[in-house]
Amino acid sequence: MAPWHFLLGHVVADHAFTNNEKIRKYKGLKLFGHIVWSFFAILAFCFDTIFNSLKGVVIFTSFFVLHTVVDILRVKYSKRRRIVDILELIALSGAFLGNLMIFDLLKSSYLSPEFVYYLLGMSVVSVGVTYIFRNFYPGVPEMSDIEGISERLAFFVFMLAGKFLFAFLSLVLGFLYRLWRIKKFDATWWMSPSLGVAISAVWYISLYH
Repeated sequence: MAPWHFLLGHVVADHAFTNNEKIRKYKGLKLFGHIVWSFFAILAFCFDTIFNSLKGVVIFTSFFVLHTVVDILRVKYSKRRRIVDILELIALSGAFLGNLMIFDLLKSSYLSPEFVYYLLGMSVVSVGVTYIFRNFYPGVPEMSDIEGISERLAFFVFMLAGKFLFAFLSLVLGFLYRLWRIKKFDATWWMSPSLGVAISAVWYISLYH
């Protein structure tokens, strides 16, 4: 299993524990605070290995500079959504490439590659799907952080634990919740659970087969 610690740190910094829609409006001290948070969020997943070589220090420093530039430009172009999407892709690609370059260092981390991959999957199935809903289709920027996330996350956790009945029930309960609270049907009613199932299946197969 490949160690994706660096990539996970980036995802956590800008997506998993942060509303990506809101940080586009940060200015002044709030923006500075987010940049500081990002530094420690990324560092938290690789601090025990990244400084063991000059290569690790250079990669970490270079990516953090890129990450900071993206944070600033994200605010500057906040009203031009496709430009922001490109910036997010640049940051994600930078984290991915940086991660590839320090695989040898990350393999000795106190966090096992399997655990990191599991956490990465939780992020993809939750905030990854929400990012699509907010920015592409149906394109609702103000969509709540929790809308649809609970059912997808529950399905992911139960499926990877091999509790397939509970995984199925989580989708049923999610549907019943929509009938009770939301009532107005839209495409996310089927897209959210479908994407949750698809992503969970990919993670299940890649982890256990």
